[in-house]
Amino acid sequence: MEQCLAGAYDLHVHPHPDIIERKFDDIELAKMATKAKMSGFAIKSHYVPTADRAYYARREVPGVNVFGGLCLNNAVGGLNPQAVDIFGRSGGKVVWMPTVDSLNESRRLKETGSAKSHYWGRMQMELEKDGILKPPIGILDEKGNTLPVMDEIISLIIKYKLILATGHLSPDESIKLIKHATEMGLDKIIVTHPESPSTFFTIEQQKSICKYGVFLERSYRVPAIGFSTFDHVLKEIKETGIERNILATDLGQTDSISPVEGMAELSRFLLKNGYKVDEIRQMSVENQEFLVR
Repeated sequence: MEQCLAGAYDLHVHPHPDIIERKFDDIELAKMATKAKMSGFAIKSHYVPTADRAYYARREVPGVNVFGGLCLNNAVGGLNPQAVDIFGRSGGKVVWMPTVDSLNESRRLKETGSAKSHYWGRMQMELEKDGILKPPIGILDEKGNTLPVMDEIISLIIKYKLILATGHLSPDESIKLIKHATEMGLDKIIVTHPESPSTFFTIEQQKSICKYGVFLERSYRVPAIGFSTFDHVLKEIKETGIERNILATDLGQTDSISPVEGMAELSRFLLKNGYKVDEIRQMSVENQEFLVR
């Protein structure tokens, strides 16, 4: 297992401090990653930029690459080029499209009534109750084209050598964004947990976007909590190829194992199902090294 984790990156973790309760803080997680000989991780908050926190984690725990993240939700002004520019200047790395405030996620929560089942869903309900929840965010105009502001945001992501992650956009939004962003020259795109219910891509859809050079994020938490199955994840990887997949965890919740343990569990599952160490390392080390360079 040490071979699978050595040098690995988890580009989707949720440590403390956060306005939502978390199990581990940035420093604790950095120490865990160092002990496991992992190369690093990216801090995700649905509400605030984390580049400054990443800086202090790197200083406190030398040798581990802790990256900052930015979610383009309403708390940072939504589709806000200035927020992306400041984030890039601050040394951040991953820019997620809207997540908790995405039009897609908002519609789904209302249709299913499942807000209470999410940590952040309860936060959204509190904001709505207090009368300060802003309208949900879509990235397409009435004709189904990406909004002009997305050109500014994509250009800044390219300028600062950042990674674009699709967040909680719908598959239709994500596919149109991926096509447009790659046409503009962006080559670092992560499709966020494409097997999760609100962001669900069919395997055929996933295969169709691999030609754009995207990386499909296989998040441990999604099958672990029953939003998908590990067997389905196995099929997705087989159909799309190890060169287009990355392993991640989406962990940090108070009822979860640590992200390091999550990465180890994913690796064990793949080993048991016929994947070799070097194949797992491509999905946990090599593909991430391309993204973070």
